[in-house]
Amino acid sequence: MTNKSIRARLTACSLEKGNCLSVSTVVKTTVSTLNNCSRQGFDVLTRPAIKVLYPRRKSWVVKNIANIISTLRLPLSVIVVVYMLYPAYISRNLESLYFSLLIMLIILLSDGLDGALARGLDSVSRYGKAVDPVADKVLYISMAISLMLGAWQLINREIVITMMVCVACAVYYEIRLVAIAIATEKECRIRNAAEPTGANMWGKAKFALQASAGFVGFGLPWVTAGFSLSMCLVVLALPMAHMSLRGHQLDLEAIRTKSII
Repeated sequence: MTNKSIRARLTACSLEKGNCLSVSTVVKTTVSTLNNCSRQGFDVLTRPAIKVLYPRRKSWVVKNIANIISTLRLPLSVIVVVYMLYPAYISRNLESLYFSLLIMLIILLSDGLDGALARGLDSVSRYGKAVDPVADKVLYISMAISLMLGAWQLINREIVITMMVCVACAVYYEIRLVAIAIATEKECRIRNAAEPTGANMWGKAKFALQASAGFVGFGLPWVTAGFSLSMCLVVLALPMAHMSLRGHQLDLEAIRTKSII
């Protein structure tokens, strides 16, 4: 092989690597931009409430209002899914179904509302950073299980089984994310390090896709196409879950390394 051909091959490899890096950069930049835009949007929406509450920030309710919203989202998610959304889906009651989805949308919006209030009132806490992602996971898992149970009775079961495999992979990542969150919290307490960073942009993107999957699956009831589209969104969320997990692993390693130094 001549030197010219070797240089040509090396150049092609470099270009290929450059393209891969550029695609990764574009994805990361896009997710980061969407995350920042959503955060800024919620900050703007909550400014009137913050102006009213800020003079009274010393009261317990005001200082913990973000934590109260995050905590209430846990039981409300399960109650709405189990007692409203699932029965409406099974009975094919469109009016109740879409009313339940509207309630779920309000609960989802509270995910950004509590963070904006916490930042605006300067009341960001370790508890809030811990309970917020847990509430997201409870919402997603309850919606996924209810959707699959309902679809098992209404849709081709081969499609539902495929969905179960995809959701099982998603649940695996969720369990690992919870485990690493517990480990990070433990390290911060033992080593007296900085507080955990909370959800990263990949986690936010993952949850957005997962929530969209639930809304599409329920919003197009007893229709195979709707359920299949929901499955595609779950699959798209898997690489986001992997990136989110990797980000939290790096955060944990940084805390350990900083503490050792």
